[in-house]
Amino acid sequence: MPKSNQKQNKNKSQPDTRKLKPIEIDETIISGKTGKLNNGENITISVPIEDFLQQIGAFQGMAEEYEAQQINLEVFEQKLEEIFNTSNLKVNQSNLKKYFKYLKQNIDFPCLVTGIEEFDWEEHYTIGPGSQKEYQKLKKKKPSYTDVFNLLKLDDKLDLEYGILAELERTTDSQKFTLPLAELEAVMEDSENAELLEDYSMWFYTYL
Repeated sequence: MPKSNQKQNKNKSQPDTRKLKPIEIDETIISGKTGKLNNGENITISVPIEDFLQQIGAFQGMAEEYEAQQINLEVFEQKLEEIFNTSNLKVNQSNLKKYFKYLKQNIDFPCLVTGIEEFDWEEHYTIGPGSQKEYQKLKKKKPSYTDVFNLLKLDDKLDLEYGILAELERTTDSQKFTLPLAELEAVMEDSENAELLEDYSMWFYTYL
């Protein structure tokens, strides 16, 4: 602004502040949505500013979480491409063989594992109408997701429906079982074995 204009503005008479009314701040933000009553009168919906800011914060948090998930997915897919030496990440016989070889070379034995969630036979008793008394009786003969197993080895007979199979020994009674590796997780959560098994399960169920 030219200095002459600044000088003119300063010379203008200023309002008497004693006659000014105090301004009341309404901590309410008006949304952009309007509606009409039966008689056609427009109405405006108001939302407290605290709620509005909270909703914005929640939206930003969701956006950041989604972005982080996308980055993690890209890193995960790059890892798979290195294992398979191809951009085709589908579960097929060729990729199963490559993953089997990769896990066999990298899993550190002994490796204690447990079920990620209920095994198929247990769902009738855990989320269905099955008798709890019968459930406890069957758990003595059948493997349960609550059991701890020693992973003995990976079966080289690969199955497209179940993936890599694991030969297990239950720690409480030494009973042996064969279960899909994708249904298992390592007991030691922060171990390299835990990451290996988690990645395999994610790949198998995502790209099946």
